[in-house]
Amino acid sequence: METIILPFHLGMEYENWEFDLEPINDRIKGSLSYLYTKDISIFGVKPRNIELIFYWEILSAIILEFEKSDLPKVEKLSLMRYSRVNRYFYKTEDKINIRIYYSLLC
Repeated sequence: METIILPFHLGMEYENWEFDLEPINDRIKGSLSYLYTKDISIFGVKPRNIELIFYWEILSAIILEFEKSDLPKVEKLSLMRYSRVNRYFYKTEDKINIRIYYSLLC
């Protein structure tokens, strides 16, 4: 399996990307949501948006949004413990997993 290396992992601290983040409306009450502004490629595909969600300045969720046509190319993310909902792949801590899931259904 081709391995990808993303610049962020659950449990990392906000200060690692503070200059690469743009605040957006919070998806989860009590957590802060940001768009990651740097360009990255995942299996040769640039995500449409990358949302990082922090709780007490610790990364607790990663949400990757893709164009519908790119979904087959990035399906391998599911082998890396990312879950898929519609055009999104996400990885999160267990305690907020269901809230992230429902927020992506809309």
